[in-house]
Amino acid sequence: MKHVLIVFKKELIDMFRDKKTIISSILIPILIFPIMYGFMGFSQKRITKDVEEKGIAVAIESENKDASIVKFLESKEDLKITDVTDPDEAVKKGTVQAIIFIDKDFDEILKTNKPVPITIQYDDTNQTSMMAAQTIRQYISEFSSSVVTQRLTAKGIDTSILIPIDIQEKRTAPKGDDGIGMMIFAMIMPLMLAIYSATSVLPAATDNGAGEKERGTLEPLLTTQANRLSLLMGKYLAITVAGVIGTLASMIGLFIAQKSNPELLGKGMAIPITSILIIALASICLSLIFAAIELAISVYARSFKEAQTYLSPVTILVMIPAFAVYMMDPKNIADVYFHIPLVNIICIIKELIVGIYNPLHIAISFMWAIVYIAISIFFAKFMFDRESVIFRV
Repeated sequence: MKHVLIVFKKELIDMFRDKKTIISSILIPILIFPIMYGFMGFSQKRITKDVEEKGIAVAIESENKDASIVKFLESKEDLKITDVTDPDEAVKKGTVQAIIFIDKDFDEILKTNKPVPITIQYDDTNQTSMMAAQTIRQYISEFSSSVVTQRLTAKGIDTSILIPIDIQEKRTAPKGDDGIGMMIFAMIMPLMLAIYSATSVLPAATDNGAGEKERGTLEPLLTTQANRLSLLMGKYLAITVAGVIGTLASMIGLFIAQKSNPELLGKGMAIPITSILIIALASICLSLIFAAIELAISVYARSFKEAQTYLSPVTILVMIPAFAVYMMDPKNIADVYFHIPLVNIICIIKELIVGIYNPLHIAISFMWAIVYIAISIFFAKFMFDRESVIFRV
């Protein structure tokens, strides 16, 4: 154990002496989410602001410009009615956000108490155009409701007859929590934890295996009193610490992004300390698994560049289970998912975020996690003990 701690201390000093490690493992994960979501929030706010200030450019195609629906739409200040010669081309080019086609006999048909067709043409690849279509639907629905009210009033019928049921909503989320924020975090946080648990250990694992081989510093380590298991465990623990720090930094970045852009990520929520501790333990388990696997692959590689080539698919593979349960409802996860590698840890995190504490699921997931950690360490030891791998050039 003494030798393990010496190697562990030595590897930590070497890692954090390098500015590249601090930048890639701490600064970038903290900054990436606020920057990314900051630009997304800026783009969304800009589109909304443009619509509010400039209005929505809309063309009305109808031979009867005096139709009641035309007059109604023209009265809306945020709709800027524009004349176009080619409706299809105008929508494609973005000259107008939507075209409304209204029958010339609109009012005559309306008087017969028959439904009058109105066509809305918009570009579903353009966010502003889709917003315009939604706004137009709301206004047409408003006009339709006013017509119905007039018809019922003319016949002496109370308009409340149209609303036989008064729906009253009651939130189940704890007081002070944001239900949307909880839902978004239950989707994003497990995904990010899984991905960053795999990617945060990459720089350290690559440097401690292939990097040492390339620099020629691994052979002198093997001549010391420390046996290979001590060297392996010291490196393994140092890589795990680097991974945990990187994952923690990415989560700090995610929380900063959430606080600065509540429009995109919800207003937030309060996660109980018990849940935070179990989630932290689950994240450490993921880091322990990936640290051993990536160290083994790095030791096998001949060079730093070759190790990066071998390790790139690992980050892609972890995305498969992460995205597989991305949209899964945390309150309805089948028991079978808690026996699937990586998926079980992600599912546990999803449950804890929404306040579900299932002792059986937690026990099953962590027992499997111990098995995966043991297998990954055995795999790393197998690679580290082979002369043909250590001295592979």
